[in-house]
Amino acid sequence: MANIVRQARPMAGAQTSGIRELAARHLRRWNWGILLVVPYVIAVSVFLLGPALVALVFSFSEVTGGRPQLFVAGLNNYIAVFTDKQFLSSYWNVIRFSLVATTSGFVGSVGVALLLSLTRDTIGGIARSVFFLPGSINGPALALMFLFMLDPSISPFSRIFHLLGWEKLTDFVTASTAIQVMAVIRFYLMSGGWIAIFYAALESVSIELIEAAKIDGCGPWRLAWDIRRPAIMGFVWFMVIQLIANNLMIFSEPYLIATALGGASFIGPFWSPNMVGAYYTLNLGDFGMSSVVAISQIIITFASSVFIVTKTGAFITEVTN
Repeated sequence: MANIVRQARPMAGAQTSGIRELAARHLRRWNWGILLVVPYVIAVSVFLLGPALVALVFSFSEVTGGRPQLFVAGLNNYIAVFTDKQFLSSYWNVIRFSLVATTSGFVGSVGVALLLSLTRDTIGGIARSVFFLPGSINGPALALMFLFMLDPSISPFSRIFHLLGWEKLTDFVTASTAIQVMAVIRFYLMSGGWIAIFYAALESVSIELIEAAKIDGCGPWRLAWDIRRPAIMGFVWFMVIQLIANNLMIFSEPYLIATALGGASFIGPFWSPNMVGAYYTLNLGDFGMSSVVAISQIIITFASSVFIVTKTGAFITEVTN
């Protein structure tokens, strides 16, 4: 019996050692990058997917006495919203604004980043700082600054405005120029951070590749367009996705312009989908209809994202191949 016990001990030790070695092997193979993704997944679930799910549930619900009656409205909220002329006209306003703002953001950010990548002197360093600064200011504050600068009665450039014949804010910010003014505000708001990202991506291009291109006769402009530009196209299309989402949700710029113009305002309370949703919620107390507005924005943004990711080819990697 003692011999059996003595023989069993080495066998048990070998098994334990094998288990430990197997566990250590699996531990080495574990993708520790997953731990870095977990906080992001939690944040997206709590602050994005959770509210989207609540909006989806509320879109089929009615609110009575401040309490939602879940799934009793059916498609009534969708029919009411999509037959509302104010809602449809708000999307027409946002589509026109998005075409201007997305194009200017796309071309302007990439163009400025390419120009900055060509400079290596002191002026270039100052220019980089100047272009990056607007990204540190939030939307409402930037909109107020623009309105202050464009108002001939209080602007530091009032003398120039008076020479041009502008006596009041409505001489410059009109129904025909409002979209362009808001697009400029949005460009300054969004471009600073993206120019910094594009510039960093351009600087990451291999020095050997750049030197080889120079030997082949590439000048500064061809170097920027043919060699550096392809390196940032993934970032560029990601920026377009964010621009589409942010432009659909525009609220502060038209609201502040309407407030600044007062009785002379040509911007109504239903200029954008978010303003329509705010009216449904605050004035009518109808969370179901405002949820439909949110769902419509989610669908458009998601469809645009899927199209860009699948059709541009900018997000294909060696892993996905």
